[in-house]
Amino acid sequence: MSSTSLAHIKDNNLVLRLEATGYQSDDSSSSSSDGDDPFHRLNLIQSNAIPEYGAVSAITYDLLPNGVELAQDLSGGCGGKTWEAADVMIDYFLWKNQQQGNLFEGQKVLELGAGTGLVGLALALGCSKLDNMVLTDQIPMMKLMQQNIELNRVKDKVQAEILDWGEDVPESCRAPDVILASDCVYLEVAFKPLLDTLVALADKNTDIYMSYRKRRNADKRFFIMARKHFTITEVMDDPKRDIYSRNRLKLYLMKKK
Repeated sequence: MSSTSLAHIKDNNLVLRLEATGYQSDDSSSSSSDGDDPFHRLNLIQSNAIPEYGAVSAITYDLLPNGVELAQDLSGGCGGKTWEAADVMIDYFLWKNQQQGNLFEGQKVLELGAGTGLVGLALALGCSKLDNMVLTDQIPMMKLMQQNIELNRVKDKVQAEILDWGEDVPESCRAPDVILASDCVYLEVAFKPLLDTLVALADKNTDIYMSYRKRRNADKRFFIMARKHFTITEVMDDPKRDIYSRNRLKLYLMKKK
């Protein structure tokens, strides 16, 4: 579960600070469509001067109370905002780290389709042993990811790299121990390139975690294709699974066959 303070620019002098919480609203009448703000409830709490990076969100989690400072910008595509599937993945791994204390120690973690970089940044801040996080996306997202890395002062352990699905994998992205893919299954034309990239990146020891929100029946095609190369199992030990599953959200673990 996350709480967000959203900085919204008004004119040239003010940023209105609004606060939002939750995976979903308390009643169905206030639920949003897929294109709406995923947190549903916004309340004005204060106004501040415009920050250096424009619209910035201070996104906090139960196990990450100091939160992630996040610039959002939709000009480069839909990856420039946050989506609910990211909260599922973040909450799970922060909880897992609380249980273990050394989650991702000595591992290279790569996030596919990182967009704002929220998932990778939250885990880099919340998992003290994680020291090699690679955020990847296409060129339009690079500036935004780099800004967010700077905002959170994690340049020593987080880097942003260009990775186009279906293209050759650059050296900096190869051989990850863990792959994170949050809300990457949404555009049917991208199913095969995404799958090709997963096949190229992973070996039989790679853990691939995919958080996903079911939006349309066509999504089944991706999983049918993926099962030719991977075993896919739902993560069942997540203490918040019953909450987010009501909103058609799932978290899967994929392993190469």
